[in-house]
Amino acid sequence: LKLLAHTRHTASSSSSLKRKALAMRVAGLVLILCPALASSASSCSGDACVKTDPRIALDDAGVESLHLLQHRAEGKSTAGNSYSTYCTHEELVAGGKDCTPCLCSFDVDRTLTGRQGDLKACPNDEVLPVYDCAYEQGSLTLSPVGQSLANTFCAGCYVAIVTAGDATGYQSKERAVLADMLGKNGKLVSTEWTGPSLHGDHRTNCSGVKVQSTLVVGCADTTKQYAVASIVDWLQTSHNVAIARKNVYHFDDREDNIAAFVGTGFNAIQVSCEPRDSAIGLCGGQESEISAKDGVNLCYSHR
Repeated sequence: LKLLAHTRHTASSSSSLKRKALAMRVAGLVLILCPALASSASSCSGDACVKTDPRIALDDAGVESLHLLQHRAEGKSTAGNSYSTYCTHEELVAGGKDCTPCLCSFDVDRTLTGRQGDLKACPNDEVLPVYDCAYEQGSLTLSPVGQSLANTFCAGCYVAIVTAGDATGYQSKERAVLADMLGKNGKLVSTEWTGPSLHGDHRTNCSGVKVQSTLVVGCADTTKQYAVASIVDWLQTSHNVAIARKNVYHFDDREDNIAAFVGTGFNAIQVSCEPRDSAIGLCGGQESEISAKDGVNLCYSHR
């Protein structure tokens, strides 16, 4: 840990390339000298794990080394997913017997949606005559990803929503629009909603929360990984669909929500990377950001 701290101090005065190379070497050395660090880097409860030890920071010098540490600790290769054998949308609709099942989970606000009505900053978004109560409130504005998943690999996956908000409440038009969009592209097994905020905004830590659908509302930020694990379990027990953790992807605009997936075995990709609205996205997810990347990927690790 002292070595990692020294690396971060040294990296602050180095070039970006040197910083990354140095962080990679140190991560490998730590794993050799102290393999117990990998097992202590996450804290598990039930089916899901939480963030890594806060002393291992996710900054631009260390994200790749942390990515490798995670995979080595889990015994995975850095190309661990089965992307080439995932279903096409047509195969999935037909039953998906000869292809590998996958799951794509999405946040709502600033992932499937963009800032309400801001077509000047986000010309590829689509404004609908539907109320959206998130952030500044206004007309529901779908990001390119919120409009369609047809041109992404997720069109051949089971699809889910895990959001901290309530998607404008019980039986809202926003919920209906989002469920309709997901159902047209990937495989949505139920249009029913579930979670702490089913009947209103009662967001809470989703550790231990059992779901009855793949549309989950009310999971407090940094606890969405628990809901994703519960969705995977529910698909197995209720629909006899077994999806390996390495074939599960969560997409979210917030860095803290993506970082919370380290050590879970799931993949997580931050979206709505440019432009940003402080700590959250602005225009929502872009088609180019919906890729089957292995591990935990923050915006600055995309560059």
